[in-house]
Amino acid sequence: MVDRRPRGLTPAELSPRPVAPRPCPLPYDLTWDDLAPALPGFGTADGARAWESYERRGLHKGSNSRILTLRYTDVVGESRDTTVFVTRAGGEQAGASGLGGVEAVVGEGARYEYLAGHGVPTPRLLAAPRGGAVVVLEFLPTVGIEPAEAGDLLSLIARVNAVDRPPLRLFEAGSGLPQARFDALVEAALCRLADDHRTTPPVEVDRWMRAYRLAAGQVATCPTALNHGELGFQQVGWSGAGDARTLVVFDLETMAIRPRFTDIATVLGSLAALTGLSEPDLFAEYLGALREFTGQHLDEARAWAELRTVRVVVAFESLPWLAEVAGHPDVPDAPGSAAVSLYDDLRATDLLPAALTAPPVPPA
Repeated sequence: MVDRRPRGLTPAELSPRPVAPRPCPLPYDLTWDDLAPALPGFGTADGARAWESYERRGLHKGSNSRILTLRYTDVVGESRDTTVFVTRAGGEQAGASGLGGVEAVVGEGARYEYLAGHGVPTPRLLAAPRGGAVVVLEFLPTVGIEPAEAGDLLSLIARVNAVDRPPLRLFEAGSGLPQARFDALVEAALCRLADDHRTTPPVEVDRWMRAYRLAAGQVATCPTALNHGELGFQQVGWSGAGDARTLVVFDLETMAIRPRFTDIATVLGSLAALTGLSEPDLFAEYLGALREFTGQHLDEARAWAELRTVRVVVAFESLPWLAEVAGHPDVPDAPGSAAVSLYDDLRATDLLPAALTAPPVPPA
C-alpha cells in the first residue's frame, strides 16, 4: 500500500538518525563535572570520552543541540556508556515576535523542573548546568507520532494548557523584535507571495495586512494559557517503554503564557493531514481532554471561531520564517501552502471583508 501522508510528519522521518560515532570535545564549554549528575555512578573524568552518535532531523538541527554518547569510569572502576541529549539556550527560532518565536528569559532547566512537578510529561532532566542555560535530558529514540497516537498529542497539548497559574517569572515571553519591524517582515513575505504567479489565491498585500492587524487585535483579548509556542511533531517524543511509554514535550525555550489555543492552532492542520480526520473532530477531542484536566465546558462553536482567529495570527507570523526556508526539502510547499490555509481562515472568520473598511496599515 502506498503511504500518501505528507512528508516530514512521521517518526520515521523525525526521529534521530544514527551516525558513525564521531569523537568530539564536550560542547558549550561543559566539563565532566557539569555532566556528573547525568552519569549514574560517575567516578572520574580520567579517560572519559564523548562521541556524536545521532543527528537530529528537520529544519532546526543546528548548532544549539547535540546527541552524545558518553563513556566514563564509575565509582567501582567499571566503564559505562550512556547517551544523552544536550541543548543550550539561543535556539534557531528564538528572537522573533508575536505568537511564534520569542526570546527565552529564563533557563530551560527551571521550566523542565516546574512542568515535571505539575504533571506535564517531559523528558527526564538529568542535569542543568550554567543556571539551566544548558540542559541535559534523557535521549528519546523516537520523535513524533503515528496516526493512531493523535489522541496522545491532543491530550498532551491540553495538559500543558491546563497548568493552573503558571508563574510569569518562568513563562513570560521575551520581547523579540519591535512590532513595527516584525510587521515589516510579514509584509515583505506577503509581497513575495503576491509576486509569485504560482500562489493561489492571489495575495492582496494591503488588504491582508489590514486583516492581520484586525485579527491581532482580537487575539490580544483572548483568554491565555501556557503554550509551547513553536509546537510541531518534532517537539514531542516517546519516553519509556511498554505500559510506561509516555509522549513528552521538549524544546521549551519558547514556552510561555499565550492565547490559549496557540498550540492546537499550530498543529491542527498537520494533525488532520497525518490522520485523515477532520479538523473539527480533532478539535472536539482536544476540548474533551481539556475538560478532563480543567473541568471547563467550553462552547464548541465559539471555541472553534476563537481558534481560527488565533490561527490566522499564527499563520501571518510564520510567513517570514517560511519565506526564509522556501525550497527546503522538509517544507517543499512553503510558504504557498500556508497562504492557501490562511486564505481559508481569513474567509471563514470574515476578516477579509472587514479589512475593506479597516484603517490602512501605516508604513513601517
